[in-house]
Amino acid sequence: MAVNALHATVIKAFRDRLANLGINPLEVIATASLGRGATGSAQSPPTAHEILETAVAMSGDTTLAIKIGNGLDLAGYGTYGFALMSCSDMGAALELFLRYGQTFAQSCSWHRSISKDGIILRLQQDTGTSYQKMLVTELAFSQMHFASKLLIARPAEGITVSFSYPKPAHFGVYEKNWPLPMEFDQEHTQIFMPDQWLRQRVRTGDSKTNVLFSQQCEELVSGMTKVDETTANVRRLLIHSAGNFLSISGVAEKLHITERTLRRRLTAEETNFRTIFDDIRNTLARNYLSKTSLSVVEIADLLNYSEATNFHRAFQRWNSTTPADYRQQASA
Repeated sequence: MAVNALHATVIKAFRDRLANLGINPLEVIATASLGRGATGSAQSPPTAHEILETAVAMSGDTTLAIKIGNGLDLAGYGTYGFALMSCSDMGAALELFLRYGQTFAQSCSWHRSISKDGIILRLQQDTGTSYQKMLVTELAFSQMHFASKLLIARPAEGITVSFSYPKPAHFGVYEKNWPLPMEFDQEHTQIFMPDQWLRQRVRTGDSKTNVLFSQQCEELVSGMTKVDETTANVRRLLIHSAGNFLSISGVAEKLHITERTLRRRLTAEETNFRTIFDDIRNTLARNYLSKTSLSVVEIADLLNYSEATNFHRAFQRWNSTTPADYRQQASA
C-alpha cells in the first residue's frame, strides 16, 4: 500500500518515540519480520499491529503502547501537528484529525456518528489478534488524549470511553492516565465527546495560519505529492512561502535548477508557473474567505496583492463571482 508524505511523517514520529524510550525501531521491525513465520508474506512488511506487539515483547513493558502515545508531541507531526495547533476549537481539530490524522496504522480508522448532545468516535480495526488490537487501541487513545491536553490544557469533561475488551491487569495505568468514565467488555471501542467539549477553544488557535497548514496537509495527501513531479514541488514551495511568495527564480533556486530548466519541466507537465501560482492564490483565497473573518483587504495583502482591487478582479476572473458573494455562499 502506498504511503503518502503525511503518513510517512506520522510513522517517523512513532519511530522517534520508540527511540526516545530506549527501543531501537529497526530492531523491532526486523524482529517482527522474523516472527511472522508462515503466517505472513515474505514480500510484505510487518503490520503496525505486529510491530507494536513486538515492541512490547522486547521491552517487557505491558504498558508500552500507552507510554508511546503519551509522548507523541504534536510538533513531531510537522505540518499536520501545526495544523491541529492552529485550529479554532476542538471541533475543528477533530474534523482535521478525521481527514488527515487517524492512527499510525493504516488498518485502523476512527468513524464518527452523531449522538445526542455530542458525537461518538468508534475505532475500527480490520486486522490483528485480540491482544494486538488492545495494544493499538491503547496507543491510539493515549495519543488522542495527550494531544487534547496539549491543545486545550483543560480536563476532558463529559467524555466517556468504552472498550471492546475485558479490563486489563494494568487497569491502574488507565485510571492514572485517563481520569474518565470507562467501561469494558462493550460491543465497540468508542469515545463519546459532548458538544460543550467540542466548542472549547484551542489555546494556540489562529485561523490565518490554519488555512496555510491545512492546505499543506491537503497537498501532502493529494495525488500531487510525488517527489518526481516538478508541479508538486512548485506548489509545495509556494504554499510554504505564502505571505511572501517566492518568484519563479526563487523557486528554481530552492529546487537547485535553473529557471530555464524549471520552465521546461513545467511545460513537459503541461502547465506553467503562472498557472500554478494563480491556482495556489485562488485556493488560499477561497479558504480565507470561507474559514476566517479576515477582510478582503487583509486577504489581498496575504496573497501579495498591492491593491485590494487587483485581488478583487483576479478572484472574479477565477471564480466568476466576487469575494463578498463567495463568502456569503460559503457561510450559507
